[in-house]
Amino acid sequence: MGNISDIELNQLRLLQIIFETKNLTRAGERAGLTQSAVSHVLKKLRHSFNDSLVIRQGNQLVLTPRAEALKPQLGRWLNDFERHILHQEQFDPGTSSRIFYIATSDLVEQMLAGPLLTYLGRIAPNIRVVFTKLDKRGFASQIESGEVDFSISVMESNHPSLMVTTLYRDDFVSIVRCDHPLLQGPNVPEAFCQYPHVLAGTGKDIKGMVDDALAQVGLSRTVQYKVANFSSAPYIVEDSDAVFTAPRKFIRAITSRFKVTEFETPCAIQGYAMKIYWNIRNKDDEAINWLRKQIVAVTKAH
Repeated sequence: MGNISDIELNQLRLLQIIFETKNLTRAGERAGLTQSAVSHVLKKLRHSFNDSLVIRQGNQLVLTPRAEALKPQLGRWLNDFERHILHQEQFDPGTSSRIFYIATSDLVEQMLAGPLLTYLGRIAPNIRVVFTKLDKRGFASQIESGEVDFSISVMESNHPSLMVTTLYRDDFVSIVRCDHPLLQGPNVPEAFCQYPHVLAGTGKDIKGMVDDALAQVGLSRTVQYKVANFSSAPYIVEDSDAVFTAPRKFIRAITSRFKVTEFETPCAIQGYAMKIYWNIRNKDDEAINWLRKQIVAVTKAH
C-alpha cells in the first residue's frame, strides 16, 4: 500500500472528476490532461488507496465500494478547502481554454449556438463549447454526473443537486411559404386547418400543442409531415403548401434564411419558460457563473 499523505491536491481534484464523469477521456478534457497522464495519476491513486477505485464494466466505468464511500467526503473536502483555505486563481475568460458542455435540444442549439459562439469568440477566444443532446428522461443525471455543465430545457426538475434560472419566456407563431394562399385571406382557425402541417418532435405521436388548442374550438388539422429536428421543417415549408408552428424566437432566428413568412397562429397556445440548469456543486465556480451570465445576456439580446 502507498502512503496516502503523498497524494497531491491536483490528483484528488482529478479523482473527483473521474468519480463525477465515470469516463477517463472526459475527465482528462475537464482537467486539461492527456489520456496517458490521467492513466498515470489513476495508477498512483490506486496504489495509494490500495483499491481499484473505478473498474470497467462493459462500456462504462463503475465506482468500487471504497470509491462510493469516498466520493461525497472528497467532494465536501475539496469544496471546503478551496473555499476557505485557497485563494483560487481568478478565472480570466480572455486567456482560459476551458471546455464547457451544454446539453439542449436542436431548437435551442439553432437559436443559441451561433450568437453565443460569435460573442465568446470576441471576449474569450480560447474557450471551447460543446453542445450535446439533451437526455429528456435523465437530464438531471447528465448534470449531476458531470457529463455536462449546463442543461437548457423547458422541463421542470426539483432535483436537490440542481440550480435553475429562467432564460426567457416565449410563445408560438406559424410560417408558410411567401406566396402561400393562406396569407391572402383572413387569419382564422378554419383556414389554418385546410392546409397540411409539419410537426417537429421525437416519437411516433403526430399530435402536439397545436392540435390540443384546435380541439378546444372543435377543429382539427392534418399533420402530413413529422420531422425529428426543428431545423428540417423550414425546408419543407418553403417548397410546399405546409404550415409549421414553432416558438417565436426560433422562427425569428431562421426566417431570413428561407423564403417563408411568419404570421400569428390563429389559436390559443400556452407559452413556455426556457430554463438553464447547473449543479449546486458549481455555485462558487467562477467559470461556470461567468458562462451562465453570458448565455443569459445572449438570449436576452436575441
